[in-house]
Amino acid sequence: MRFVFLDKDKKLLFATAYDGDWDVYIDDFVAKIPDEMDVLFSCWEGWPGIHSPKVKDWIAEHQIPAEGWYVAHPDLTVRDIERVKRVSKAADEFLDKVGN
Repeated sequence: MRFVFLDKDKKLLFATAYDGDWDVYIDDFVAKIPDEMDVLFSCWEGWPGIHSPKVKDWIAEHQIPAEGWYVAHPDLTVRDIERVKRVSKAADEFLDKVGN
């Protein structure tokens, strides 16, 4: 998550990245940090509130697609990458023990 103030602090850019279903991603904000979302975004014109049935439509209307984005492993989810890191660490530890 990134927050950037623009235009002499008159505008706020909220940027996030996700690797799953968009609806589930927004539902996570509703479930996990609803108060924080409302405090932060209540300053935005027309913000319906995180619990509003219109919030997903509002977000979709105001989101801007990235012109460019780099992803090191586009076919892997965050969970996949964490698993690969654990396997790699275990293999390194095993090889260190065998090599001694």
